[in-house]
Amino acid sequence: MVEHKFGRRDFLKVGSASALGASMGLAGEAASVQEPGVMPDAHEKKFPQLALITNYSPQKLAFAASAHYQGVVIKVDRSFNPRLSDSQIDQILSTARQHSIRIISIECMDPNHIVRDSGERQKANEEFIHCLEFGHRLGCKFVGTFSGGMDGASIDDQAKALADVVNEKYLPVCEKLDITMGWENYPCPTNFATVPAAWERVFSLVPNRRLGLEFDPSHLVRQYINPYEAAWNFRDRILGVHAKDTEITEPILQKVGIHGQGWWRYRIPGQGLIDWPRFITVLLHAGFGGGMAVEHEDPFWDEPPSNDAPEFPQARKDGFILAERFLRMYLPGRAD
Repeated sequence: MVEHKFGRRDFLKVGSASALGASMGLAGEAASVQEPGVMPDAHEKKFPQLALITNYSPQKLAFAASAHYQGVVIKVDRSFNPRLSDSQIDQILSTARQHSIRIISIECMDPNHIVRDSGERQKANEEFIHCLEFGHRLGCKFVGTFSGGMDGASIDDQAKALADVVNEKYLPVCEKLDITMGWENYPCPTNFATVPAAWERVFSLVPNRRLGLEFDPSHLVRQYINPYEAAWNFRDRILGVHAKDTEITEPILQKVGIHGQGWWRYRIPGQGLIDWPRFITVLLHAGFGGGMAVEHEDPFWDEPPSNDAPEFPQARKDGFILAERFLRMYLPGRAD
């Protein structure tokens, strides 16, 4: 094991995440994992940028800033998409500057990159290229998406199809625009690469680090996959992070089984099973400096119309505020 050159001042700079986790009895297992080598020098250190995921509105950017988030991750939708004019984009960026909030990245989940029909696939690929260009126009360095899906196809076949699209169509655009892309590991029919075995296959075919993961530990917890080990093993390919927790209700699980309903639900960070000091320690050791975006899907801290209105309802604001307060304990101070 390589001994880290990591002094007391550097340790305090990262907010004492490892020590705090250990003192709470939470980070012990992380210390037993093989470490990656020498930590970067102090002036080279990168830290996660705390953000929230939202649809666009000036009010929501203002709220994110008031709740002490460093940035926002904005979803592509009917009113926020590559068809916006330069003047509209200038207005969005002006609003962000006004509130001292960064648009860290965008999310473009709709295109199925590997849909079976060749015409539909070409259309989806062109749509995503426009999303990469849109992200670049907004000053983003990362665009999130899904991996795509082909009904009935094996993981190997789907990985090969995705790799072909990425290598031939997306990476030349990413190189030109100096931008990266990655998929969230949310299990659904249009997202085949949601487990480590599938990630390994894709990355073996796409060694270019401009392709990576938008890593969400909550989706691994509900599949009984160790999120800390997965994050460590793929730390060099984590380009974005979703901060969301998972609660499992054991009495219901014991009655209905894993194929039943109601035995798990998503929660805001700190109100589920994820060991956040341990997970964040992995990100700190890996030098992750991208967006760590709270994805609020916790029904306990929400009420309609939620994301659809220009302004968040107060219950949803409360959830975001509590998530920021909790995660900030394990992160360094505002580093803009």
